[in-house]
Amino acid sequence: MDGFNTSSGLSQGSDLKINSDIGNLNSNTSEGVNYQVKTGFENTASSLPFSIELSSDIIAFGALNPTNPIIRTADLIINSKSIHGYSVLVLENQTLGTIPDTTCDNGRCNAQSASEWINTLTYGFGYRCDNVIGTDCDIEFKNPNFYKHFPNIQNNDNLQSIMSGIDSDNKKIRVSYKVNISRNQAQGNYSTIITFIAVPNF
Repeated sequence: MDGFNTSSGLSQGSDLKINSDIGNLNSNTSEGVNYQVKTGFENTASSLPFSIELSSDIIAFGALNPTNPIIRTADLIINSKSIHGYSVLVLENQTLGTIPDTTCDNGRCNAQSASEWINTLTYGFGYRCDNVIGTDCDIEFKNPNFYKHFPNIQNNDNLQSIMSGIDSDNKKIRVSYKVNISRNQAQGNYSTIITFIAVPNF
């Protein structure tokens, strides 16, 4: 798409790194002698960009104590006037060091399905989505304290949608990152990279 990326990059940090990619996708038309090519949102005014914004590029958990879960949050805002809607996909580049991805209290949550995670003896790293403006969070998070783990690129997992919707103007969600370790967790500095990708529907 013509002019899709206005800026992109990787924020560096010692804990959790989040790829940010600011999109700006408007309708453009190129014409030749015998052809016409249209890109972007044909029925959308050029003053209404398609964009995604994170309130923080770095999530720092600080020192972790066994059986004391830590939750950190960041807001994600999406702007899209596409009548066809959008999705925000998510992926991690690896587990959080040697801290495993959570499987929640029943041992069955994964990258696709959420489950309750409240037991302080359930260890791992996971996330949930809460609606702030709009109702675009994935339906798997409709119950409080329901978590998933991020799909992992090293496991060849498919990207998963954290939110989706149509006719979105400043829709906002709150992403909660949760980590809990056991007493056997080795000391060290752990990090991973979480990537969010906003995809317009056509």
